[in-house]
Amino acid sequence: MASQLIRLSGLAFAVLMGCIYMLSAGAPREFWIINGAALACAIGLSVFLKRLDRGFGAVAFTGFALALFAATLFSDAEIDGIHRWIAVGPVRLHVGLLLLPATISLLPDLRRELALLTVIAISLIVSLQPDRASAFALLSGVLVLAMAKRDKWSLGMLAIGGFSFLWTLRKIDPLQPVRFVEYVIRDAWESDPLSAAVMAVSLILALVVPLFGLNFRNQIPLIASLATIGGFVIISLFGPYPTPLIGYGATAIVGYGLALGLSAVRETGVRLA
Repeated sequence: MASQLIRLSGLAFAVLMGCIYMLSAGAPREFWIINGAALACAIGLSVFLKRLDRGFGAVAFTGFALALFAATLFSDAEIDGIHRWIAVGPVRLHVGLLLLPATISLLPDLRRELALLTVIAISLIVSLQPDRASAFALLSGVLVLAMAKRDKWSLGMLAIGGFSFLWTLRKIDPLQPVRFVEYVIRDAWESDPLSAAVMAVSLILALVVPLFGLNFRNQIPLIASLATIGGFVIISLFGPYPTPLIGYGATAIVGYGLALGLSAVRETGVRLA
């Protein structure tokens, strides 16, 4: 438990810096309260979540994730024809931020054919939503798997992910950025460059701290899930997409804890079978 809490220190620092910025910049009080509650939930998930069984557990979670991804296409929680969320009462959950990093971490535990079909299904859904951020995050995650395994299955996943991202580039995103959600670092830089720099560093730490002291070959699921989160971070710098961890939004924070809980416990070698 102690080692897992250390791995979570990067997440905690990033969320804390985001909350301090929102508080100082006049964001609604519920923004930083919700992010703080999401951090507590993420810590609980990461520390106490048990490793899923390689067979049924991984397949069941993947099926659940795919069902929620598909549900976005039929959900009433759409904005300007964009379908990236599902509604849970008054709350809208961004399914990509919540479940994609964890799903990517489970791909090595699936049969190769099922892993490829999972990537095809997610690629199709994020193209239809459309969600350029999730498409790029998916591409970032499967890139790690392809570099690790370098077989026709992982390279096929990479090709599918790449095509999905290129497809989303063809579509104009009509959504307007919301302050404290999108373009967080850019907006902070205009008023407080020091805060912007600290938040940028905190995002980097959130992505690298969990890797300290690990045998990389035995932690490919963790590296792939962090690369997926990194994909969300990178794309948020270039378009109106949520800035994970430091921006307002519980789903990215909870999704980080879920991914870390499901992936960091693994001590197995690289495989996609």
